[in-house]
Amino acid sequence: MIETIKDYLTTLFDFVAPRRSDAVLVGKINETTIGDLPKASAPENLPWIHPLFRYKDNRVRAIVWELKYKENLQPLPLVGQILYDEIIALVSDIVLFDADAKFLLVPIPISVARRIERGYNQSEHLAKSVLPFDTGRILLYAPQWLEKTKDTPRQSRTESRAERLQNLVGCFSADSRAAGHYVILIDDVTTTGSTLAEARRTLLAAGATDVFAFTIAH
Repeated sequence: MIETIKDYLTTLFDFVAPRRSDAVLVGKINETTIGDLPKASAPENLPWIHPLFRYKDNRVRAIVWELKYKENLQPLPLVGQILYDEIIALVSDIVLFDADAKFLLVPIPISVARRIERGYNQSEHLAKSVLPFDTGRILLYAPQWLEKTKDTPRQSRTESRAERLQNLVGCFSADSRAAGHYVILIDDVTTTGSTLAEARRTLLAAGATDVFAFTIAH
């Protein structure tokens, strides 16, 4: 009876105030359907970037947009598990050759102005979704060790990769404590990889041993 009433109220509410199509798609993501999402490959000439899914798929795009613009965290436990599995596969390869390796988990930061405007950083939400699975505390979560010190135009509003690269030069600052660590960058989506590349350059200049990136989509 309760379920019947719940279904009725849900149907009535959807009629009065229809849910966003992206929210509906995200609501259908579960342990089974997430396995059906198309896998992505790294951007050309950037093998250190590891995207999970293809952005062109409307379900993947819905996950990204709902997280980025609506702070919809519903699929993050599932995404976090997949991200963790992918990260640990990389970590396992590294420790074979560097038994003393230390790893940082760092979300791509946003500027102060952008945080005030949006109220949150979706990449921080995404990085935090990995932590519950890291029961061995292999990854040190250090969002404060990479900062965005210069606001930049939104990447979708720039015209070329060269222009995007130029806009991003010098926009990040890395803490010297990152030195000697392998850094795992987390972001929601990569297109050209320009933002991740500038973050990587900054961290390597600060002494990071190496830098890799994982994203939801490409």
